[in-house]
Order: sequence, then structure tokens, then C-alpha cells
Amino acid sequence: MKTQYRHFYSMGTRLDAVFIDIEEKHADKLGSIIKTRLVDIENILSIYRQDSELSMLNHSAYKMEVVVSQYLLNALLICKKYYKITGGVFDAGMISPSSSSTDLRDNTKVHFELLRERSGMKNVELDEEKKSVRYLTRNVYIDPGGFGKGMAIKEVKDILLAEGVQNALISFGESSVLALGSHPQGDYWPVAVTDIFDNQSVARLAKIRDTSISTSGTGFVDNRGLFKPAGNIFDPRTGEIIKDPRTVSFISADPVEAEILSTSLLIDTDCITEGYELSGKEAFAVDYDSNRKFVVNEIL
Repeated sequence: MKTQYRHFYSMGTRLDAVFIDIEEKHADKLGSIIKTRLVDIENILSIYRQDSELSMLNHSAYKMEVVVSQYLLNALLICKKYYKITGGVFDAGMISPSSSSTDLRDNTKVHFELLRERSGMKNVELDEEKKSVRYLTRNVYIDPGGFGKGMAIKEVKDILLAEGVQNALISFGESSVLALGSHPQGDYWPVAVTDIFDNQSVARLAKIRDTSISTSGTGFVDNRGLFKPAGNIFDPRTGEIIKDPRTVSFISADPVEAEILSTSLLIDTDCITEGYELSGKEAFAVDYDSNRKFVVNEIL
């Protein structure tokens, strides 16, 4: 037995897997199971496919009550949960003020107030008994960008545990990472959060074991070394686009929680409601000054 490496593309990004001390045939089996399951998830959650379940829901749920799969219903229940936990900062149903999907494109305060009223998770009605969803206003649009990879990583984790895998590392687009057990040369998996202006420089080395880390950022650095705001990271409460260079990483045993809260804390580091259980979890921000120098700030 030796270290096995597998990779493939799914949900618009690359998944890299490292399996420790398993046979090649077992690694092939794991890769096949994971790939098949991720295809299933993409068929449900992709908004880039018109025939996905979520795309059809976004198209139809304002017109009528729509019965959905248990998986999609669970995803929307999670969105509702974290909408409350973050005081509305995580809002998977809120259209960006600059989105072409809205008929309220005038980026004034008055028009944003209208958009906020007519969009967002507060306007998503769920019936767990019927497994049905209804959008109460026309501008609701569920975007899985803040939770989809987390749900996929959670499925991968369940598969690996069911298959008896003790030591493995899964990286989904490098921003969501799952670590089971440890690296062969240590007691943990070292996962680097790099300087966005110099990816050879490590801002923080996270040492994780049997947990996951998700890192969210406000933009990217182009090939000229200039920072470009993504434009889709905004505060749903105010419409303010987050333009300063920054990343936030969240470490949790739950990959879905890690992805959702890394994005939420990117917008507002104080958004988590009092009383929410945070023991055993970590969060830190990497902030940059005008000279592109970074400082790591602990959040939790």
C-alpha cells in the first residue's frame, strides 16, 4: 500500500484527493464513488445548468409552490439557519445589487432598499412536511456559491468514513479543504493560507486533523499583480460591496459551517449571534495595507 492521488473536475472547479495507505483499487473505487456523488449534487445545485433542480426552482418558485428533493430542502434549511445565526449577513437568496438578474439595477440607496425588501431568504417559504418551497417575491434567487462546495465536501467526508479511510486530504478548488487523520510525516495535515500577492509566501499555516478549513476572499490578484475586487461580496444589509483585499479562514469539523461562516465573517467579523457554539473552532483574517503587506488577525 502507498499514497494514492486522484483528481477530477466537478462543480466548476478541481478536486484533488490524497489517500494514505490504501490499495490502488480502493483509491479507484473511492474516486468513482466521489465523482458520481458530485455529479448528483451538481444536478441539484448548479445554477449554470438550466435543467438543474435549483435552476428550475429559481425559475418557478415565485409562480407556484414547488416540491423539491430532500437534499435541496435540507440545503435551503441550512441557508435559513445561517441567515438567522449571522443576523442576515449570510443570505443565499439575496441578489447582488449589480446583478443582471434583477430589475432593480439602479444602485441608489432607495433602489437597494427595494431590492432588500423583495429579495433574500426572508422571502423563502419552506414546508418540511410537504417538502415544498415558495418564493414570496419575484427577486428571490438562491445562489449556492456560499455553501455548495461545503455541502459537497461533507458528502465526500461521509463517503470516506463509510469506506473506512483514516488518513486523507481533499482539496476542492483549494479554498475548501478536508483533512482526515494526519500526514504520513506528522500528527496533522499542514494547510497553507498564502499571501494573495505572493503565493510562495505563507500567511498562516493551519494544522488540521479530522476537520476542515474554508477560505473566502474579497477578490483576486491579476497577472500584473493588481488586486481586483470580485464585486459579488457585499453586505446584504446595506448593499456595500467589500472591496479591500482580505481573506477569512474558518476551521470546523463541519465543512458546510466552515464555508458559510468564512464568507460571512469576511463581510462582518461580529456577525455571529451571541450564544452560538464556537468551541473547538477557529477563524482568522488576513488583511492587507496599501503597501500589500499582510497581517493575520484572530477572529475567534
